[in-house]
Amino acid sequence: METVRRAQGCWTCKKRKIGCDRGYPACNNCLRTGRECLGYGIRLAWPDQPDGRRRLNRLPDQVIHHQKIDSAHYGKQFLNVTYTDLAIARKGITPNSLALVRGRPRPPRSIPIIPNFHERESHLMSYYQEKLSRMISTIDVNNGFRDDLLPMALSNFGNASHGLRNAILAVCAFHLWGPEQALSYKAEAIRSLSSSLSMESAAPAETQLATSMMLCVYNVFDETEGNWSLHLYGAQNMLHELATMHGGRLAYGFLYTWFLYHEILGGFSQPLQQWPDGPASIRLLRDTNFDRSLIIGSLGCSVEVMEIISYVNQLRAIELRGESPKLTPEDQTHRNDEWHTVEKRITSLSQRLHPLDANCLPQHERTRILVTAELYRIAAFLYLQRTCNNSVQVQEIRSVYLDQAFQILSRLEVCTSPWPLFVIACETETDKQRIDILQALDQMDERRHIGNVFVLRNIIESFWKQQDLQADNNRAANLKWWDTIDLHIAAPWFI
Repeated sequence: METVRRAQGCWTCKKRKIGCDRGYPACNNCLRTGRECLGYGIRLAWPDQPDGRRRLNRLPDQVIHHQKIDSAHYGKQFLNVTYTDLAIARKGITPNSLALVRGRPRPPRSIPIIPNFHERESHLMSYYQEKLSRMISTIDVNNGFRDDLLPMALSNFGNASHGLRNAILAVCAFHLWGPEQALSYKAEAIRSLSSSLSMESAAPAETQLATSMMLCVYNVFDETEGNWSLHLYGAQNMLHELATMHGGRLAYGFLYTWFLYHEILGGFSQPLQQWPDGPASIRLLRDTNFDRSLIIGSLGCSVEVMEIISYVNQLRAIELRGESPKLTPEDQTHRNDEWHTVEKRITSLSQRLHPLDANCLPQHERTRILVTAELYRIAAFLYLQRTCNNSVQVQEIRSVYLDQAFQILSRLEVCTSPWPLFVIACETETDKQRIDILQALDQMDERRHIGNVFVLRNIIESFWKQQDLQADNNRAANLKWWDTIDLHIAAPWFI
């Protein structure tokens, strides 16, 4: 038989590490020894495939930076699927951890040039008052991050105030100059808080709670810190002590709604970490005169929306604990009725600004606040729907709400709220919607310069990869993000 010679040896001879005569369709070595000639075609090589010759890294040795993407191909970069992604999709397993690969470098920070120590602190406090306090609240009128916290931090309450002041300085120093410049302030805040808790029996508990919560905020800014849950747990204990001091109930003040936001969204990431009878903030905050439809700046939405998010968190916790199959028919009927009641509630729910706040805000600010709150409501509805069975009718309703969400995103100059953006990202149905999400993340990162955006983006892209890999199995539409990606991540990516 006449053979045609190829430019390189066959894959069988390469594997045997011997010379090949490059005959076609099979080389003489393979014909003579009765082996299968694997041919000369191109083979894909996975850089992270554990084949014994390559080291499998779950975390990159260095930060990976994507070069600027051409606008015609924007959004395609997340399609770089790895061997691990394929293994997860094929075996239906959950990864042990997610590699924190940054899609872009940290925002550049200049070295501080303020020589005098006290002058530097004054500069940081001004930065907090003028910029950061506005950035972390959706409403700048009666802004508790400024109007409540600064008097506490600048008062003469010993270690408690000193701790809060240094926690604020740490957040500002990190945002301006990076973790090295923030380290001394953060350490001093923790030391002062510890001293206040152990030595000052008459220390103001509200200031101690505020210090713990500001340390939580530091962990939002620095995604590598990893102590967010520890500080939140400490704040939770302080909240119980405050409730005991006030007869077992707390009013909806700034400090408590601030804690409520972190606690409920923490339950979104880790529903099994909640107290057995639900979040402490939901149980302890009781005020019959408070209007739960009011939009709160520290929340970005109303308390009523946060209560519904908490309800869905508890549904997921029941599912994760395996309690659903143990329910009696009567209990199951009661749960279904309760679910439909909540669905009607979130569908018809209306959120509004306090009239005094609205009168102090220009029209464009009122619009931004209202549409951001509406984005939370829509995301809460999509989150609730994802817990039920996927019928054609449910998918159609979900698509309608998803379209509304993207209309809102198009109206926002910058989406500053990670939680609703994540929920909407996990419900996307088209490449165009995915690209809109990626652009919203870019804008969020450019405006806020907060570390948890890197983690948020990585989680979203990881889920999209799994959706695409499951598309041929017709399972992509029923895929729940909490069954697909591992969320045991120390960084509070959802805040």
